[in-house]
Amino acid sequence: MSDQIEFRSHVLTKHRLALESLLFFNSCQARVASCIADAVETFGAPEIVPEGADRLRVRIDGMQEEAQALFAVEAATGRPVGVAIYTRPDLEHIAVLHLSISAEYAAGGPRSDEQLLLRLLREVRRSTRRMKGVRRLELYYARGRMPASRWRSESKELA
Repeated sequence: MSDQIEFRSHVLTKHRLALESLLFFNSCQARVASCIADAVETFGAPEIVPEGADRLRVRIDGMQEEAQALFAVEAATGRPVGVAIYTRPDLEHIAVLHLSISAEYAAGGPRSDEQLLLRLLREVRRSTRRMKGVRRLELYYARGRMPASRWRSESKELA
């Protein structure tokens, strides 16, 4: 089961519609709509941009720091089924600003047993461990309705 999903830093251009659907028209967004609205208001909206001739990446429009994206893709097709958009606001923290998981992999979906959200966050954490000085991975959506101004100093830590 787990070998059916790969984690990549890009999505091929031919999967643009699937990526747009995942990011902007995801049926699971209603579950965290207020968190999404807060994140967009605080950091900016995700934007799909071309990278080279055949790749796409996601950036946060208007954000001074460069955002990174990690995509969960189906190994057989390359179709994106999950994405985590994150940044490094300071030397010690990685902040996950946006998350999106395809409905089929989300809670209640037919493939929910693959725990894609948890695996995606673990992969972000694993990839950021190589960065010198990073001590915490913070999840913006889990900040408990804390005002954005206090979030950076009092965010929750993933174990």
